[in-house]
Amino acid sequence: MKKISVVIPSFNNKKEVLERLISSLEQQTMDKEDFDVIFIDDGSSDFTAYKRLKEQADKHDNFFVHRITPSGWSSRPRNKGIKIAKSKYIFFSDDDDSIFPQALERMYAFAEENNLDVVNPKVIRTKGWSWGWKEYKENRIDVQNDGVNSMGPMTVPKLYRKDFLIENNLFFSEGSKMWWEDVMYSCLVYSKNPKIGILADYPIYHWREQNVSANFGKDLEHKWKQLNNLAEFFTKNLNEDDRTTMITHWYNSRVLGTIRKNFHSKKDETKEVEFKNAKAWKDKYVTDEVISRLDTRSQILDKILELNSPQLAISYSEVKSDVTARSYIKEISFDKDEIIFTSEATITNDETSNVKIKGKPKTPKLNLPKDVKKQLPKELTVYHDKDKEDNMYLPALKGRTTRTTWELTDIKNSEFVFDTSLSGYEVSAKLTFGLKLNDFIQDDIDLQQPYDLATRFSYLDYFSQRAIACTDDFKRTAIINGNTYLIYKNASELISIDLNSTVKSFFDFAKPNTNESENVGEYVRIPIEAEHIYGHSKQELVASIYNEDSVGFTETKAYLITMDGKAYLDVHNPRKLHNETIIDVAIGNKSERIRITI
Repeated sequence: MKKISVVIPSFNNKKEVLERLISSLEQQTMDKEDFDVIFIDDGSSDFTAYKRLKEQADKHDNFFVHRITPSGWSSRPRNKGIKIAKSKYIFFSDDDDSIFPQALERMYAFAEENNLDVVNPKVIRTKGWSWGWKEYKENRIDVQNDGVNSMGPMTVPKLYRKDFLIENNLFFSEGSKMWWEDVMYSCLVYSKNPKIGILADYPIYHWREQNVSANFGKDLEHKWKQLNNLAEFFTKNLNEDDRTTMITHWYNSRVLGTIRKNFHSKKDETKEVEFKNAKAWKDKYVTDEVISRLDTRSQILDKILELNSPQLAISYSEVKSDVTARSYIKEISFDKDEIIFTSEATITNDETSNVKIKGKPKTPKLNLPKDVKKQLPKELTVYHDKDKEDNMYLPALKGRTTRTTWELTDIKNSEFVFDTSLSGYEVSAKLTFGLKLNDFIQDDIDLQQPYDLATRFSYLDYFSQRAIACTDDFKRTAIINGNTYLIYKNASELISIDLNSTVKSFFDFAKPNTNESENVGEYVRIPIEAEHIYGHSKQELVASIYNEDSVGFTETKAYLITMDGKAYLDVHNPRKLHNETIIDVAIGNKSERIRITI
C-alpha cells in the first residue's frame, strides 16, 4: 500500500502551469515508491490537455490518469480519486498550484506520529499577507476540540486518512459551478468527529488562485445562490454552536463584506442587487446569537440592513474608504546573528492626513456620518471591549519566490502612542523586532530568494497589513553564518532583504578592498567591507583569474571566509599571476569583476 495518493482534478490544463506542478511533485523528498499521483481529467474539451497528462504518466511510474465525462467542477473528479486510491492517505491538489518539496514526507510523518484522521497544513497564497495568520501559528494536535474552526481556512489541500473518508461516506457535493465545495467538504468531514492536527511549521501547498475560484463574485446571481446554499448546508450538517460559528463568519466576511468598504463606489445596479440579497440572507439565517458575536462596526452594518437603507450603507462605506496605517522603517541594527528592525505607523486618510478618533483612548467613539449616527442606538456609537481584543502591531516575513509568510515572534517592543486633544486623538504605533533569517531556511530555494517585511496593524476597527515602506534610499550589508545579506529600499519603495545575491550583487555594496589584499600561500586574500559580520564560515565560489601575460582564463576556486568579525575573499592563484590581474567571481545569481594588482 502506498503512503499517500495525490488526487488532482484537471480540465484543459495549460502546459507551463502543469509543468510547474509536475516539477514540484518530482522534487518531493518522499520516495516515489511511497506515493502516487492520480490525475482525473474532467473531460477536457482540449484533447491535448489530456494528452499532456498521458505523457506525464508514461514518464513517471507512480503517475496515473483517468478520464471521466465532463462534470463542470472539481467535485466529481475528486470523488473518483477517493474511490480508486489505494493508499493510506489522500491529499488533494489542483492542477495549477504546486506543492513544497518536503510536503508529503512531513504530512505523513505528522499524521502517523499523532494518529490523525486529518492533517490541516500550512497553505500559502500568492497574494496578500494575512492568509492563515490565526490558523497557522504552531503545530497542534486534537484541535477538533476547538470546534469547526479547526478545519480553517477550509481549503481543499488537506491530508485525509482514506479509511476515515470511506467509513463515513465523505464525498464532495457534485454539480456545475459548485462554489465553496471545499468549505462544505471541510465542515462535512469535521461533523464526523475526526482527530485533527494543524501542521504549521512548514509550508505545504502554494495556492496560486489562477483557477476558476479567482472569478468568484463576478456572477452576482450565482454568488448569492451559492451563499444561500452554503447556509442551508451549515443548518443541515452542523450542531448549533458550530452552525453559529460558520454563519457568523460568512455573514461577517461575505455578506456584510458586500456593503462594507468601497460599497459606495460600486455601480448602482450592483449596489441594489448586493444590498437586497444581503438583507434577505440576514433575515433568513442570522440569529441574535450571531449578531452578539460581531464587533461594533459589523453590528452597525447589521443594523443598516435591518433598517433596509442602502443610502446609510453608502454613507458608512465612504467614511473608511481610504483609511490605512502604512508602516515605515525607522532603524536597522545588528546583534550577532540577529537583524533588529524598528518601524512606526500612523492611522491616516490615504497617507495624506492623520485620522482623528473621537473620545479618549480609554473611551473611544466611532467616527460616524451624521445620517448613520442619527439612526443608531447609543450602544452602537461607542467601541466596546470586543473591539479591542485584536489590537496589535506585529511583524511578518514573506519569501519573494515561495510566497511563504511567517509571523515574527521576537518582539522587543510594540506600543500604541496617542496624541490627544479636545476634539479627539490620533493613533500611532512603534515596533521593534528581531529577525534570525536562518530560522526560516528549510529548503534550498529559501537560500536563494529575496524576503519582504510587513506589519499587521489593528486598532479597534482600523486594520492594515502591508509591506513596510522606506522614505530614504539605503543599503545595509551583512554576512551572517556564511549567508550574505543586502537590506535595501526596493523599486516599490519597500524594504527588502536580498539573500545570497539573488537579485543584486552583494559585492556591489560590500566592496572588496583590493588596496589591502595580500598573498597567503597560493591564494590572494582580499578583505570584504561588509557592515556586520558574524560567525565562522567558508563558502566555496566559482572564479577565474587572468592577466595580459596569461594564455586564456584560469578557472579556479574562491572562498568567502568569515572569522573573528572579519570577512575575506580568498582566490586560488595556482599560476601565481602578478601585476594587474582580473578576477571574476560568481556569487548566487550574480557575478563581480575585481581588478587588482598582485
